[in-house]
Amino acid sequence: MTRVQRETTTYVAIALACVAMLIWVIPTFTPPYPGYGASPALVPNVAVGLTLVMAVLELIRAGVGRWSGRARPPEDRQYPEDTDSGGFSQLGRLRLGHLARFMIPCALMLPAMEWIGFLPSSVLFLLVIQVLIGGVRPVRAVVLAVVVAGLMYAAVRYGFNVPIPGPYGW
Repeated sequence: MTRVQRETTTYVAIALACVAMLIWVIPTFTPPYPGYGASPALVPNVAVGLTLVMAVLELIRAGVGRWSGRARPPEDRQYPEDTDSGGFSQLGRLRLGHLARFMIPCALMLPAMEWIGFLPSSVLFLLVIQVLIGGVRPVRAVVLAVVVAGLMYAAVRYGFNVPIPGPYGW
């Protein structure tokens, strides 16, 4: 399978998954509107809608380039990693370890909010992500994590009047 076929298949699968989520998954599994703040379906609908738009745009871009004859297919292009020029490019590289380093803390943050509360889990999450990125000074990382978590807490709790998850209710 060529790169174009893999990308096209992937974008079609993403678009179909987004349509299924917008039509069935989000309406079925979203709790009813509690009467305060934004609707629980707002964020998932926006995120999945943007993902759908981006997948469709990539499909259009690939299709237009292929049908117009003006653009060479990606297999014919010379990318820096394909040549000995020493250039740097991320095209064609899939690093599952790099993805897992970011996805695992994201997945652990939700249960951590229930166990230790929003503020401690948010500070811990931000510290872990900064360490994974690297090159962060310890004092700056702690200050940034505490300030960002505090501002998010204040905005959600007092700005939007939404209860914050956690065992302590603070």
